[in-house]
Order: sequence, then C-alpha cells, then structure tokens
Amino acid sequence: MRAIATEAGCSVGLAYSYFASKDELIGAALDRMAKRITAEAASADDPREALLALLDSMRANAAFPRLLTWLVLEGHDVSSVMSGHPLMQSVAGLAAERGGSDPASTAMTMGLLAIGTFTYSAMLNQAVGREPDDPRLLESAAAMYADWFPGS
Repeated sequence: MRAIATEAGCSVGLAYSYFASKDELIGAALDRMAKRITAEAASADDPREALLALLDSMRANAAFPRLLTWLVLEGHDVSSVMSGHPLMQSVAGLAAERGGSDPASTAMTMGLLAIGTFTYSAMLNQAVGREPDDPRLLESAAAMYADWFPGS
C-alpha cells in the first residue's frame, strides 16, 4: 500500500481511508477497468466483432491484463474475480445466446486465453516474424475464440 500511495501522490493513511487492504484496492481497480473495457466493446452483436472489440479495448486499457497476469503469477485464484466481472459476464452472455452448453466455463477459458494472447502478443508476433505491435495476432485470436460460439 505504501508504494501505491507514493505512486498516487497521497499518504498511506489516505489510501487506507478509501481501501481497507491492498486486495480491496486491486479489486476496485479491476472492477473499474473491466467496466470500462466492457462498455467500450458492448456495441458489437457479432461474436467475432465483440471479441475483437474486447481485445482492442484491453489493448487500450493494458493495465487490466497485466494486473490479472500478475495476480496469477503471484498464486491468486482469479476465477472468482474474473467470473464476477462484467467483462466475463458479457462473454458468457454471448455464449448463452449462441446456445453454448456451459457459458461460464466458455467465458472463463476465452478470458484467460485472451489475456494470455494480449500479454504475450509481442513475443508471439516476433516468433512468427511480425513486428511486436502487429494487431493481426489479436484479430486472429478474436476470430478463433468466436468460432467457439455455435451459430457464429
């Protein structure tokens, strides 16, 4: 909390007056980022377009996948964090509308794959001989994830 307060330019006491713990602060940050990402991607009806919009929004809000990746690497179980987020609920809703047998699991799997794709896109792009920031990897991933939806 001390490092977070220093970076925010406030005292540790002020940080604790808003958040009881570092976990509460991280949860609030994830909620805020997930709502922003979901709102930016909510207008697409086609699964491919919706997922591409989600990935584009995650790229624009890069702290979200980085924070989730850090939590996983630190040994936190992010399944409860992810399943309750508007982002995952939107993906689960798309899966349910398309007749998916287990929309929540589909959303969780797609979410983790999307975060992995986003987090490691520069390295994956370089591995296939593309520039690190080439967006085609994310577009390919969105198309692949959308294929999981029946009727898409």
